[in-house]
Amino acid sequence: MVNKMSIGFKNLLKNPFVFGASAGILVVLFNISIASLAEGSFEKGYQVFLSNGIFVYLIPLAVIVQMGLFRYHRNITTGNIAGSEKMGMAGSATSSLTMVACCLHHVSDFLPSIGLILAASSFLIQYKDAIIIIGLLANVAGSIYITRAIIKDRSIIAKVEKITA
Repeated sequence: MVNKMSIGFKNLLKNPFVFGASAGILVVLFNISIASLAEGSFEKGYQVFLSNGIFVYLIPLAVIVQMGLFRYHRNITTGNIAGSEKMGMAGSATSSLTMVACCLHHVSDFLPSIGLILAASSFLIQYKDAIIIIGLLANVAGSIYITRAIIKDRSIIAKVEKITA
């Protein structure tokens, strides 16, 4: 029974929509967890997460699109997909790191005696939106890269199928 369940779960994750949505949900949970740890409670962390405005929606959406494209590309190819894997993971990691950077200034609440953290937190507070935009641009670049790889690989697959048919 367990083996059938794990096979079903793996097949479910091969669906690009499910895979992308799962990655987006994980990003939201990760971001709320980081904010909650920094704030000391789930409620305050959730409020900090929501206070980031439009980025609350854009970052998970960008991850959903990129990871869905990544999964689709992986499904249609059987050969070397290292490029799309790297771009997919780098884009998601960049988005997660930008949300960590967004909330990192709260670390200074716990460690006020460390000057480097205070300096870093004031920098991050000042440039939070720019850092998040850079993360979103990394996701867009990764999505474009993977889309181009999908187009290229689909044309190669179509040519091979035409030759073998």
